[in-house]
Amino acid sequence: MPAASRNYFIIGLGRFGQALCERLSALGQYVIAADSRMDRVEAISPKVAYAVRLDGTDHQALINAGVQQADVAVVAIGADLESSILCTAILKELEIPKVIARAQTALHARVLTRVGASRVVFPERDLGTKLAEQEANRWLAGFYQVGTNYSMAELAPMPSMIGKSLKDHGFRNRFNANVVLIKRQDEQIFPSPETVIQADDLLYVVGDTANLTEWADKLNKTKEE
Repeated sequence: MPAASRNYFIIGLGRFGQALCERLSALGQYVIAADSRMDRVEAISPKVAYAVRLDGTDHQALINAGVQQADVAVVAIGADLESSILCTAILKELEIPKVIARAQTALHARVLTRVGASRVVFPERDLGTKLAEQEANRWLAGFYQVGTNYSMAELAPMPSMIGKSLKDHGFRNRFNANVVLIKRQDEQIFPSPETVIQADDLLYVVGDTANLTEWADKLNKTKEE
């Protein structure tokens, strides 16, 4: 296992769980994947460190599969709310350091938190929100939460930005945000205040979520074409 990697135990291999396993593995993390369906286990097996068929509510089966060695366990079970809640409670009882659980509703999320989830995620809702933000704003290519109060926006430059330096545009002063990276064709640039924005650039901007959201709203209302 790479020294910098963490041990992830993913329970539930639907589309969300499978995508999570594949991405974590690609990022060099050690992933154990589990599901009650053998076809899903077999499909993910070549892409993770270990894949196992088990019932996520079976206390002993989880122990036998090595869940107690996990730094992070993810309950990615979908529609079976009872199994999701029971699995989360078992992981808490087994003292897994961090338990992330997938929720279907606000009530489901509250129950998951109460039985021990360290973090609750709503993949379908979050995907819908992200898509809506992107579609509603012609300049916004992506918007990602990177912490409790901070987000990163991927922005295509408006016509009024092109040919101006980052300092001229005043990202920091106007929006308390920083352009941390510019993608220019096949090149990635760590910009200075003097870097001039070009038409085909993609700007990666990090800042306070409220400020970035306000900025995105202003961009969306602009009449520039």
